[in-house]
Amino acid sequence: MSDDIYLEAGRYGRLAVIRLKPNEDLVAGVEQAVAEAGIVCGIVRSAVGSLVDAALGYGEAEEASITTVQGPGIEILTLSGDLRPDPDGVTRAFLQGTVSDSDANVYGGYFVSGGNPICITLELVIQEWIPA
Repeated sequence: MSDDIYLEAGRYGRLAVIRLKPNEDLVAGVEQAVAEAGIVCGIVRSAVGSLVDAALGYGEAEEASITTVQGPGIEILTLSGDLRPDPDGVTRAFLQGTVSDSDANVYGGYFVSGGNPICITLELVIQEWIPA
């Protein structure tokens, strides 16, 4: 078995339906919304919306490269991810997906915190995960 596989027992809990408004950052907005809902761990079940611009990262932290997709009107095609507490106990969102620009070019990677302002709105459904 690979060392990269991690299994965790637990169960699903509540659902949070979240709407992020124009110019809120995708990652920070999700983190704030789940904190307000009292969700510490969770997963993204669904999402639909658009961004003004997008910043997508690739690779590990020290060697990461970031691609900026210029808008306005970047459509989110897919969005998935999970929420976990950092070593200080603050819940962080680890979100990845694909986006399309106005010329139908498609880009993918993880959403960089601070680089993905919402355009019109973004609606998400987050499901709480309760580790055993």
